[in-house]
Amino acid sequence: MDYTSLDEYAKLIDGAIDTGDEDLLQTLLVKLNNLPEHDFNKIELSKIEFFKANCYSALRQLKDRHLSWGWDDPELEREIYHLRAARNMLSEVPLKEDQTDLRFRVSTNLANALNHVGRFVEAIDLWDEVLADAPDYAMSVGNRGFAFLWYGKYLYDPGHQGILLNESYHKIKQALKIGVEDHAAVGMQEWLDHLLELRDWESFHFQSENESRGDSEREKSYRTWCLNHKLFLNPLNDLWKDDIAANDVLTFPSIIVKLEKSHRGSPPEVYGIYNQLKQEYVSARYMLFDAIKESQEGVHFADKRVKLYNMLDYRNYRLWIEKVKMAFLGVHAIFDKIAYLINEYWELNQPARRISFKTCWFNNGKAGDGFVPAFDASQNWPLRGLYWISKEFVGEKEISSSLQPDAWHIAEIRNHIAHKYLKVFDHSLVDTKSWRCAKGHEWEYPISERELINQTLKLLNLVRSALIYVSLAAYDEERRKLSEIDDELIGEMQLFEVDDKYRL
Repeated sequence: MDYTSLDEYAKLIDGAIDTGDEDLLQTLLVKLNNLPEHDFNKIELSKIEFFKANCYSALRQLKDRHLSWGWDDPELEREIYHLRAARNMLSEVPLKEDQTDLRFRVSTNLANALNHVGRFVEAIDLWDEVLADAPDYAMSVGNRGFAFLWYGKYLYDPGHQGILLNESYHKIKQALKIGVEDHAAVGMQEWLDHLLELRDWESFHFQSENESRGDSEREKSYRTWCLNHKLFLNPLNDLWKDDIAANDVLTFPSIIVKLEKSHRGSPPEVYGIYNQLKQEYVSARYMLFDAIKESQEGVHFADKRVKLYNMLDYRNYRLWIEKVKMAFLGVHAIFDKIAYLINEYWELNQPARRISFKTCWFNNGKAGDGFVPAFDASQNWPLRGLYWISKEFVGEKEISSSLQPDAWHIAEIRNHIAHKYLKVFDHSLVDTKSWRCAKGHEWEYPISERELINQTLKLLNLVRSALIYVSLAAYDEERRKLSEIDDELIGEMQLFEVDDKYRL
C-alpha cells in the first residue's frame, strides 16, 4: 500500500482502532517505520511518531481486554518512547509556527501513559505544561483531575489528601463543563459522584497562612526557584507554587515492624536511609541553584590566579560549572541508593554489592529470572511508577532505553564527568549537538553549559518523583499490612524531628 498523505494514516489508524484490527495496526507500523525521514519537516516527523504511538496504544488496549494488571507492557513502552520522540521534535518548533494542536495531544497522551503506570507526578507536570498554553484543553483538565484523585488516595497525610481530592473534584467538574467526548464524560461523572460521597467539596475551603520564604534575600530566591521548578518534597508543590509548599515535609510513612525486628528502642533503619536520601537530594538541589546564581555574577575569586591556556574554541573553565557537575553526579547516585531502601523495606535480602536501581526488582538481579516475590503479585501503583522510572536509564550492556530516546545522553554525561572528560562550552557560541554528531565522543564529550544545567534539573525532578513514589508505595504496603492484622497488640514509637536550631 502507498499512502500519499499523512492524514490517510490517521484515518486508517482510527478505523483499525474502531474495528480492533490488530493486523492492520501492525501493517501500519511497518509502513510508518519505513517512511523516509528526509521527505518530511519537523512537524510532519513528529506526527509520524505520534501515529506510531497511537498504533501501540491501540494494540495495548486490545491486549488489556484479556490480561490483568501487570508490571511490564512492551506496547506501552513503545507508546511512551514514540510520544517522547514526537515531543522532542516539536520542542524544536516555535509554538507560533505550529498551527495545530498536535503538541497538546502529544503531551496529554504522554501524561496519560505515565499516569497509567503510576508516574502521576510527572504526568501532572505535563498536563500543567499543556494548560499553560491551552487552559481549556478539556482532556488535560479532566485527566489531571483523575491523577490528583489517586495521588490523594495514596497520601498518608489527611490534610494534604483533602486538598488534592478537592482539586480533583473541581478539575473533573471543569472538564465536564468545557466538554469532553461522550465515553470520557461517563467515567468523569462517575468519579465526580464518588468524590461527592466522600465530602461536600463545594463547601470545602482551605486558606493557607502567609509564611516567610526565608530571612535573607538569597534564601527567598532559593525557595522561589525551587517552587517554580517543583523541586520541594511536598505534594502541594505539584499543585501550587505558594509559600505553603516551600518546605520538604514529605517523609517515610509510619510502619509496622515485629518486636523482634525492632532496633532496641531506635527507629527502624529505613527512616535513616530516607533521611539521607532527602539530605543528598536537597544538597544537590541547592548546589545547582548556587551554581546558576554564580554563573550570573562576576568571576569567583577561586577562579582567579589559576593559570590555564586558551584552547581557542570557547570552552569554559569555571567553579560554577564544576558545581553543576557535582550536583549532576550527586543526584544521579541517589537512584541506586533508593534501591538500598527498597531492599531494606521490602526485605528482598539481596546482597548489597549487587543492588542497583535497574536490577533490584528481579530475582538474582536479572530481568530474565522474573520479579522478586514481593513485587510479582503486588498491585501497588506508586511502586510500579518507581519501577517504570528504572526503565529510563541505560544499563551496562544497553545502548538505548525502552522509554527515553535520549537516555544515552544522560549516560554519556555521567560517564564523562566521572571517568573521562566533559567539555563545557558557551551555548551562544558553539553548537555542541552538531559537534557531537560530527566528531564523536569516545573520550571527550562536548556539551553547552545550558544543556548541562537543563539535564541536571531534569534529573532532580526525576529523583524527586522517585522519592515521592517510594514514600507513597510504602504507605500502601502499610495499609495492606494493617488490614491483615487481627487482634495483635500494636505499640507506638514516637519519632522526633531534627530541630533546625540543633543542627550543629
